Amino acid sequence: MISHLVGVIDSIEGNRITLDVSGVGYLVSVPKSFSSKIGDKIKVHTCQIVREDDISLYGFATKEERSLFTTLLSVNGIGPKGAMTMISEIPLNKLVAAIAKSDAALISSVKGIGEKTAQRVIIELKEKVAKAYTIEPSGSVTEASKEDPALKDAISALITLGYSPQEARTAIKKAGVSGERSVEDMIRMALKANG
Repeated sequence: MISHLVGVIDSIEGNRITLDVSGVGYLVSVPKSFSSKIGDKIKVHTCQIVREDDISLYGFATKEERSLFTTLLSVNGIGPKGAMTMISEIPLNKLVAAIAKSDAALISSVKGIGEKTAQRVIIELKEKVAKAYTIEPSGSVTEASKEDPALKDAISALITLGYSPQEARTAIKKAGVSGERSVEDMIRMALKANG
């Protein structure tokens, strides 16, 4: 599995780039939002898809985009082209928020994604997305995997107490809890602050 490539862009053809890595040219499909010029030395986070008759590389500027791409591939009926189109048409933070908030209208606005497919994406990914990403009130998105382990434990405990993953993260943030405290203290502070 190829996780990333570092090289110079040799050519750009539509949504594909040829990346020269030490004299070897890799053809990589990229989203529309991918902005680089011929001659730029870049790092591309890749997802390699192996099929019976094809081996393809899909590349992204960030690990978060690649992570969302692979998550979208887990949905029945969404292939690499559909997942890439979704990431190309809707910015990462808006796509994550649309899934978390059940905004089927935004998801189905993507070319080739109908209402039923949009509903399937929401049904299959809503909980995964809520656990994997933190959606800030400003609309920005961060991966939850970067959180402190004690913070994750506190969030899990709040989820067990009946909070949704998003509510648990919001409660922790509202309480101003940092990872320097014990898990028990974090839970106590979050419950007290969110009365």
